[in-house]
Amino acid sequence: MKRDNFSCRACGASPALRPGIALHVDHIIPWSRGGDTIDENLQTLCDACNLGKSNVL
Repeated sequence: MKRDNFSCRACGASPALRPGIALHVDHIIPWSRGGDTIDENLQTLCDACNLGKSNVL
């Protein structure tokens, strides 16, 4: 999350600017599709963007 400045990489939402925004660490290549849990495959997403992404690449 620090690398992404504690904001969503998809929409830019940040709890610092909009209280109540929840951030998640997301696998860019989904874990269920063989994505590794390494820094290069992780991104910060807000809950809305993370839920919208689901299992999509």
